[in-house]
Amino acid sequence: MSALLQRGSEQRPSDSGEGQAGDAKKFCGRPCVSLGSRLLLCASMVRPFSKVADIGTDHAYLPIYLVQNGIICSAIAADIREKPLKTADTNIEHFVGRNKIITRLSNGLEGILPTEADDIIIAGMGGKNIINIIENAPWVKDKKKHLILQPMTSEPELRVFLSNEGFSVIKEKAAEEDRHIYTAMLVSFNPQNTAKGELFPYIGAIKPDTHENREYISKQLHRLKKRAEGLRISGKKREAKNIDGLISEIQNIIN
Repeated sequence: MSALLQRGSEQRPSDSGEGQAGDAKKFCGRPCVSLGSRLLLCASMVRPFSKVADIGTDHAYLPIYLVQNGIICSAIAADIREKPLKTADTNIEHFVGRNKIITRLSNGLEGILPTEADDIIIAGMGGKNIINIIENAPWVKDKKKHLILQPMTSEPELRVFLSNEGFSVIKEKAAEEDRHIYTAMLVSFNPQNTAKGELFPYIGAIKPDTHENREYISKQLHRLKKRAEGLRISGKKREAKNIDGLISEIQNIIN
């Protein structure tokens, strides 16, 4: 069962990176938090006035941003570790006040009730961890629920899992931050509209219509080229030829 944590000791969050207080705006007399492009992309996929659960919230900057900008009225900020939740409590008190966002000690979605969240954010984790969280929360297989997923690794494995489990990728975009390219996807359970095809595990639903999207597709292209070369070196020419076919298709997309 989930546990609610009390507010930690009063201390201000770091003044650098995500969570930096903006000088130009105030939220009910409080400083406004700013986000990097990775979490801003996740924030853009949240439905207005939805009930949000931010899983692996860390310092709770994302739900704080959503409340401060009037996108949502309240949220659950959940994490498996007590230490970041204490920092999250301090940040919540500093930026929005204690009645807007509650913190919760939870292993993935185990401490979240289905009635408590419409939009579920799982950002900044490895794709395999995200898979494990979804597998252990069958109640997310509900067409009314939205999952906003931002994997740091293992994107192909995550996409294959989602498709096999009946989840449809509604939207997927890339963001560039600190010289790294990340993807975020908006997902909902819709078995009749799952994505298929050989390219889907590698580039998902990303279209080459922005600089960041093209950079992400190019990154996957580079990975496939390295994989094909490794297969050739190990004598697996047939497998390498199959990968070469994918490389050619992706090159046609971005050229």
